Amino acid sequence: MPKKEQQCKPLRAKRIKLGAIIEIPVRRGFAYAQYFYKTVSRETYIRIFKGIFQERPKDFIALTNQNEQFITVFPIAHELGDELCRVVGWVPIPERLQKLPLIKQLWGPHYFPDTPYHWRLRDNETGKSWKVGGETYERQKVGAILPKEYHHLPSNTIMTYESLVDLIERGWTNKSDVFGPSYGEIVQQRIQERLASEKQVTPSPLPRPASILKRILSPRPNPIAGPLQKLLTRMDRIMEKHEELGDTDVREQLHAAVYNAFILAKADYMLPKEFGMFTKTGNRHVRSALATFLTKATNLATKTNWEPGMPRLVAFQDIDMTSENGSTYDVYFGDHPQAITPICEGDTDPGFPRGGQ
Repeated sequence: MPKKEQQCKPLRAKRIKLGAIIEIPVRRGFAYAQYFYKTVSRETYIRIFKGIFQERPKDFIALTNQNEQFITVFPIAHELGDELCRVVGWVPIPERLQKLPLIKQLWGPHYFPDTPYHWRLRDNETGKSWKVGGETYERQKVGAILPKEYHHLPSNTIMTYESLVDLIERGWTNKSDVFGPSYGEIVQQRIQERLASEKQVTPSPLPRPASILKRILSPRPNPIAGPLQKLLTRMDRIMEKHEELGDTDVREQLHAAVYNAFILAKADYMLPKEFGMFTKTGNRHVRSALATFLTKATNLATKTNWEPGMPRLVAFQDIDMTSENGSTYDVYFGDHPQAITPICEGDTDPGFPRGGQ
């Protein structure tokens, strides 16, 4: 096979080598990215290079030595289209990126009503996170409360292929999360626009009266804290012998199970027997851990009147609940804070997207 064809192949391979250069078609030409990091939980990171090209560069060395447009979590093997994106080369990963940068994340009333905006940093390798800067209720001041040395850090967001292309064409950068609409806010806006166009709900930041939401989401003990911590601890133990538990496909199936069985509490939902694990033993262990959690968590949420929908999502995505080893919910179920959309009275599906869609 000619050397040129060897360096230009569709992304059908199960394994893509770290350092791979990926060609991404956009409306005005081609963009390029490098796959540069994979966490212990198998989250894959890419760096998007600056610029849109009409022709493929002959040498990627100069391109990779420059600062990137942005960095993001991206499920490469799952999301990139086989017929569109291709591996077109390989370049050594810069020393500064051989260790995963810290991740920044904006919390506030766009996720939880009556909560001030504040920033958190997260180490995705250890699962630890901590608050930095101050607090504000004014969106235009969030750039001022985050110290400048953290502005360039990537956001803890899993992008879809469509979102990736759109942000490349927008000229979006990791600093855009600080001074403009964050990726999560862009996703929320599009969800509302889609729902409005389909006439499913009337878009509104607070479809329920604020007094009701305040009562539902006011600070109070998390009723499922015990079962959630035990679930995460069991997941850690399973992960020790079955590393595929951290794969994107498994994570999405686990997310779907919790979403349907606990968050929406669908009466007709049946827990699947398989979750994408490599062995029957692995699937059995995962299903057993999940079934135990769902039974206990559902009973506790019902007894304490935590309604299906947003309240249960808030309870499950509790960053303060960790396993004995410090793992948080997003390690095994994904981190989708932008998916929190208030539910209108009578809705059976609040339209929570998966994976930022």
